[in-house]
Amino acid sequence: MRRNPWSSLLLALGLALTAPMAPAAPSEHEQAVAGLRAELGSLDGDPSLASLGRVERLKARQALDAAAGAKRSDREHALALARTRIQIARLAAEAELYEQQAAQLDRERDQILLEASRREAERVRMENERLRLAALAREEALQRELERTEAEREAAVKAAAAEAEQARKLAAARAREAELARKEAELAAAVMEAAPPPSRREGGRTVYTLAGNAFASGSATLTAAAQASLYALAAQLPGSGAITVEGHTDSQGGEAANLALSRRRAEAVRRLLEQAGIASGRITAVGKGQAEPVADNGTAEGRARNRRVEIIVE
Repeated sequence: MRRNPWSSLLLALGLALTAPMAPAAPSEHEQAVAGLRAELGSLDGDPSLASLGRVERLKARQALDAAAGAKRSDREHALALARTRIQIARLAAEAELYEQQAAQLDRERDQILLEASRREAERVRMENERLRLAALAREEALQRELERTEAEREAAVKAAAAEAEQARKLAAARAREAELARKEAELAAAVMEAAPPPSRREGGRTVYTLAGNAFASGSATLTAAAQASLYALAAQLPGSGAITVEGHTDSQGGEAANLALSRRRAEAVRRLLEQAGIASGRITAVGKGQAEPVADNGTAEGRARNRRVEIIVE
């Protein structure tokens, strides 16, 4: 059987077509695109720049994709544009990184300045507080010194005043002693010459009458002559028996005022009799006011007789 030559040829051609083909080598353009992709990938993989320059990075990726699909006539220009975009993306990311670092440095500088300012402010505050406390201590010391000086001055003034008052009192006491001695001498002389008040007998009693001139007008103070007369009376009174001292007034003035005045005058006579040696238990002093006149109050002579103190000896 004869073999068909065309069959062998067709068989060889079929075997050639079905055999696996070796991969074609990448073109220069594809290699350039791959290199640019690797460069962009290194930018994306840089941890310090990965999140920066996003807009320029997107533009670079778009330019690279455009270069990969560019026509043969546009490939060189597209590759140059993609390369430039990648460089711009890197520069933008680095610029943004530098800006962040500069901002961080500014913040750190501001923090350092703020902390320094705070420390300086604290130092100034502490210095001011120290000065304030020192001034306060000086003020308190001055105040204590002032108070001490004032206390010493007041003590000196009080001591001087007390000394002056003591001297004044001593002088006054001596003056009173001298005056009392003078009055006692005058009274003793007057007593030697004085006579007891005039008297009368009434129902077994002796009534001695001090006239109204024994007192100053409106006063319950005995005159020196009246005192001498009462001392003379005390010297001759018996050593026992009740004595009643009655004060009387005229009708001039109010009744209540006259009653009070008569009581004060009766008390003045009682006290003098006691001073003259009459026992106080024997003497009773009463005021009669204008209730018991002995003459007509319508005349000056009658009113003078009604102004009297009567000493009634039982």
